[in-house]
Amino acid sequence: MGKYNTSMAIRKIRLILALVVLAVSLALLIWGFWPLLRESQVLPIPPNELQLPTPTGFLFACLTI
Repeated sequence: MGKYNTSMAIRKIRLILALVVLAVSLALLIWGFWPLLRESQVLPIPPNELQLPTPTGFLFACLTI
């Protein structure tokens, strides 16, 4: 009779552990698919930085890489 009680206790512990692992994994799954907050920043760009580079400057930049 002692072996029966021990095996039932082990089975109960395994069941509780399985439910805990399932709950944690489901919580992580839901958290992983949770939509991220969208953040945006407005950076002022001066007009002189909006100009295209000259072809010679572009060629020099490619050769230095």
